[in-house]
Amino acid sequence: MSRETSTATGSRATRVALLVAVLLTGLVLGLDAANERSGLPESLRTAGATVTGPVLTAIAGTFPAPAASTLTETELSARLSLAEADQAASASSLSLLETEHVTLLRASGHTVVLARVVAIGAVGPTGPERLTIDVGERDGIGLDQSIVSIDGLVGRTVRVGATTSDVLIIGSPDLVMGARADASGLLGTVGPPGTSMPAPRESGELTFTAIAFGELGEGEVLRTIGSPDNVPFVAGLPIGTVSRVDPSRGRVGVTAAVTPAVDVGRLDVVAVIVPGTSTDETGE
Repeated sequence: MSRETSTATGSRATRVALLVAVLLTGLVLGLDAANERSGLPESLRTAGATVTGPVLTAIAGTFPAPAASTLTETELSARLSLAEADQAASASSLSLLETEHVTLLRASGHTVVLARVVAIGAVGPTGPERLTIDVGERDGIGLDQSIVSIDGLVGRTVRVGATTSDVLIIGSPDLVMGARADASGLLGTVGPPGTSMPAPRESGELTFTAIAFGELGEGEVLRTIGSPDNVPFVAGLPIGTVSRVDPSRGRVGVTAAVTPAVDVGRLDVVAVIVPGTSTDETGE
């Protein structure tokens, strides 16, 4: 007998057995319903179960078991996503360490401690005002240290725990920093928009207020001028770009709208600048 014939015969036998099982079950249930008060003899019920039970079990065994790959598909997918995220973070870390402003800081004797953003706080007029990173005192982090990304200044640390730190983000009402325009050399401050700006600001824009008159052009990059002992800000970090210069209207100094260098909503890997040491976490 060929394999195909054997398979067909087995299939017919299975169908016949199933039909017999269904008929026997129906017969037992019908008789039981018809004699609801007296009930079926226990021997008949037992006989029905004896006949139909093995048949139904055998039929159930003909269905293929779920593949092992199906059972672990969710787990494998989660592991793959995690691996891809770790790979992306590693690539971002390397790119950050190779960024010009970070390379200069490392060459100047500052420690660069890499971290990842694990939470973003409430949103204010210019965007999120705080975030949390996954490094803290155990990693050598302290208060009032600069946080940077591949694009520029993110903010400064305002709370440091054992393993996490909170960062006050550029644009927050409590954060104003000294700045210098690259091309014109104008000095001033960058902070959130005030209530008496000569021109309205777009969502997320900051304001540069120069301390003197001068020629400030659109597209100029603003950088930190630094703080005493590099606390809270080291010098030379990109803050943002002048998007529009406000009309003077009799004002003492020049003001301008500034587009931040960093998009906080897209942050993942950042670096904490620990002033005054000669090594970084890569050991280089």
